[in-house]
Amino acid sequence: MCGIAGYLGAKFEPLMLRDMMVRLAQRGPDGEGEWHDAEAGVALGHRRLSIIDTSAAASQPMRAVKNRYTVSFNGEIYNFKDIVRELKVKGYKFNENSDTAVLCPLYDLYGPAMLDKLEGMFAFAIWDAKEQVLFVARDHAGIKPLYYAETAGGIVFASELKALLAVKGLKRGIDSTALAEYMTYLWTPSERTMLQGIKKLRPGHFMRCTLRGKKVAVEHARWYVPPQAPLTDGRPQYDTGKTPAQLLRLLDDVIDEQCVADVPLGAFLSGGVDSSAIVASMCATGHKPEQTYCIAFEGAGMASEGFGEDIDYARMVAKRYNVPLNEVKVDAQAILARLPGLAPLLDEPQADPAPLFVQDICSQARRDGLKVLMSGTGGDDIFTGYRRHATARIRQKLGILRAPAGHMAGMAASFCEGATRRRAERLSGLLLADDDTFLRLAFSTNSQPDAWRLLKKDWRVQVDNDWFNDLDVAIAESEGQDLVNRLLYAELFGFLPDHNLNYSDKASMISGMEVRVPLIDRRLMQFMADVSPEVKLSGLRLKSFFKDSLATRLSPDILDRSKSGFGAPVRHWLTGEGKALVEGALFDGGIADEWFDTKAVHHFWLRTCEGQVDGAYTILALCMAVWWYDGMMA
Repeated sequence: MCGIAGYLGAKFEPLMLRDMMVRLAQRGPDGEGEWHDAEAGVALGHRRLSIIDTSAAASQPMRAVKNRYTVSFNGEIYNFKDIVRELKVKGYKFNENSDTAVLCPLYDLYGPAMLDKLEGMFAFAIWDAKEQVLFVARDHAGIKPLYYAETAGGIVFASELKALLAVKGLKRGIDSTALAEYMTYLWTPSERTMLQGIKKLRPGHFMRCTLRGKKVAVEHARWYVPPQAPLTDGRPQYDTGKTPAQLLRLLDDVIDEQCVADVPLGAFLSGGVDSSAIVASMCATGHKPEQTYCIAFEGAGMASEGFGEDIDYARMVAKRYNVPLNEVKVDAQAILARLPGLAPLLDEPQADPAPLFVQDICSQARRDGLKVLMSGTGGDDIFTGYRRHATARIRQKLGILRAPAGHMAGMAASFCEGATRRRAERLSGLLLADDDTFLRLAFSTNSQPDAWRLLKKDWRVQVDNDWFNDLDVAIAESEGQDLVNRLLYAELFGFLPDHNLNYSDKASMISGMEVRVPLIDRRLMQFMADVSPEVKLSGLRLKSFFKDSLATRLSPDILDRSKSGFGAPVRHWLTGEGKALVEGALFDGGIADEWFDTKAVHHFWLRTCEGQVDGAYTILALCMAVWWYDGMMA
């Protein structure tokens, strides 16, 4: 895991790359390198966190195949040893024992088709000196980030958005559509960012960049399409022969492969199903984690907002598998004090304090001498772990009773408070919507009208009709599939890469820690795509099929506990000890006055404080947007 940057364009200068690399310093404490070809107008930079082959031979940028190719790579290729064997048979020679070393020969042999041979997480760039082409690619799920900007001078890219702020001539205006999307979802969907001039390379995509005269031609292409069940006569055909035992064997194979490293491994252990399954599998495959880590909250507010304590469950798993458990303590005052610095850290505002917990765990693990942690991120998205997945199944089971049930949920909400009220109101809307609308609403915290009401009119009129286009793509491509599987497919087009994986990467790399996410392995995704929703969610039990596969490894206390999530009592914090912090961000002038309707926001804030609406996460989103601007742009 590292940081990369580079450019192609006659007007760029090496000093710009140097500035970009300084802004990526936290991603690579073990070394740095730069490579330039002034005549071709290309440069690549690299910050190194050494995991596989920690010797100087694996330093980057790396040149290969008689210096025709130069690569800068971020990530891990878990099956690189198999690829080395294949390439040696075809005559390629290797002096390194690193996964990076396979990329240039593989590209030389297969071109862009090489990507389908890689099992791992990655964002990388290869310069082909013979063809004068810059090839830039991102992994299947968007585990590793890649930002880019096209300017009059050419194209420039980096692992983090903040590095691109070193580019002269970059459009720094706020993208009004991205701002409106952010207010709806509380994260920014691909390919937009909050800045007009910077975009995210979509998961499973690549770019071919060619310098033609003084201009750079950029060709985008998609190399990976998430798997779905095959359709026959418009109906999905599921593999009824798949068993929980097969899933467990596949999980062990993936874990065994992803534990490749020349440094010690640790693991997150919240006591939830996903992290517990990974720790159990690591132990079963001979890769017992050196240390495990769990957040332990100090102070009140957890139960009032529907969050349970993880620590007791984490202790159960740690005791069963005899692994050391480190309880990383978190208190409200410390979290509140750090919130303003969180958004710049993530490059994009997100209304979620969870990245701070990831940062705390990674910082502790780094102090303990670790460089790699295994994480359960993505398990909910692959194995049906969110309430919205159960809601999709409920819609189908209710049939003609769906509309009456939706109205009843709406009436029940008026008698509830806090998180319970929000969930009842949300359930009502999700039951009453048609399928395509349901798929859009399932990811939104606020309806479009509610989100826009908080924005100033000047910003509302600038919003494009091209609204969260990637979700529309997911909806169209999953036509004919069962609603649950359509929802799982859509997870991969926004929430997983742009929310969970984005903060997992940024919050870990600030401490020089690599986080691996084995549950998003392509083979697990393919296996689960062919399993019917009735099996995935048997009896509306979230992750039913996955839990059945773990029955011999985890106790019922773990498998059947209520879903907790990596969350926090945001309303309790913001309306209590954090009240002055919120009001300082939203009502003391600055960018908040330019973006938001102050009167509407103030009214919404008062209703949140009084418990009339469950608006804490929306309030946090407003604050995070302000803090992002103040920290990155002001």
